[in-house]
Amino acid sequence: MKYNFLPIAFSVAALIVSCKSKQPEDNAVAADTTVIRDTVVQTVVQPVDTAAIIAAYEAEYAKTKSKNTKPVYKAKAEKQVTAYPEPEIQSVAPAKDTIDVAGYNYIADKNAVYPGGRKAFLEYFYKNFEYPEEAIENNIQGTIYAEVFITEEGVIEKVEFPGHKLGYGLEEEAKRVIMDVKHVIPASKNGVNVKERYVLPISVIIKN
Repeated sequence: MKYNFLPIAFSVAALIVSCKSKQPEDNAVAADTTVIRDTVVQTVVQPVDTAAIIAAYEAEYAKTKSKNTKPVYKAKAEKQVTAYPEPEIQSVAPAKDTIDVAGYNYIADKNAVYPGGRKAFLEYFYKNFEYPEEAIENNIQGTIYAEVFITEEGVIEKVEFPGHKLGYGLEEEAKRVIMDVKHVIPASKNGVNVKERYVLPISVIIKN
């Protein structure tokens, strides 16, 4: 009788050894299993730098240009210079689109506005815009067309210059002043704040 328990003991020991031998294999499977998620980002580029588009901006600018504006000049490099924004005009939309691929509205019910309105923006722009000396030396003046992109939170996200440029640092200075605006009242559509893009014509003038 004292030998009857031996078969049972051997069976239990065999089962334990079997489980231990399988455990590393299971862990190996778990360790070798990796989940990878790939994200594909597609960038769509819309052509904007064309003669037709800048001609459209110039035509709209001619309609909206201030008739009674009396620009204020300030002395710089022995010249009298000024730069002032005209009323905004609608960005040129491809075909009949009202929203671009990034969600910016070409047409909004209410356009984004600078806090305090146009008068406050004119004062801000005049105070902060520094006419580049290189442009003064070369007598560069005319109209800058700055396309402004504003988020639904009222943040100016970027400024671009479609069409021809005046150069000599004028576009860079206009961009600096516009981008330094910390916050505007965002555009709205159907009562909801939306992204907006519009073109801001800026007259830059040199007077001897």
